[in-house]
Amino acid sequence: MKKILLAILPLAILASCGSKQERKVLVVANGTITVQGNNINIGDTSAGASNFEMDIKDVTNKNLNVNNNGVKSSIPISSEGGYYILNLNNKDIYGSQLLEGRDYNNKNDLNLDEQKAMIDSLKQVLAGTNISAANKNYLIKPGQLIELSNDLEHTQVFAPFEPLSDINQPKDGKPVVLFKFYSKDELQSRLQTVEDSYNTPS
Repeated sequence: MKKILLAILPLAILASCGSKQERKVLVVANGTITVQGNNINIGDTSAGASNFEMDIKDVTNKNLNVNNNGVKSSIPISSEGGYYILNLNNKDIYGSQLLEGRDYNNKNDLNLDEQKAMIDSLKQVLAGTNISAANKNYLIKPGQLIELSNDLEHTQVFAPFEPLSDINQPKDGKPVVLFKFYSKDELQSRLQTVEDSYNTPS
């Protein structure tokens, strides 16, 4: 019996270590996305905005090989487990952890103070100010890969143009950590809408 337990123990340790190294990458692009292993191909751009969540369990994969409509590149990725986002658009994307008041597409009615706060926040984000990982908001350049969280089990990320729906609640009952990303066009459109409402109160 002891021999059986000793034989099983190393396997359990390996399985535990492997799960900690699992990486997920949300790929956002303009065009169809196909993924095979750590190879990413971006095709027909007429498909518009798209996203694909990669699940990388092999710790030996330390590069993402990208073919973006004929333009090839190799993007290094840390071997540390976590949730990453890769921007393969040709424009910047913006995002933040959804703390209270951070969802710029909030459809609820906002009072004047809330509208003013959102206008100020949107202007800062679009100007590239007040953006840092410490503030839980991000400006991601084309071709840039960043880590959002090292907690895969409790992290869910929504891409530009993707509505906040189907939020997966963790099995352990702990709160889910949400991140939402936007295109510049989305933020500019939202800013215009909120400014119009703020300047013409009912």
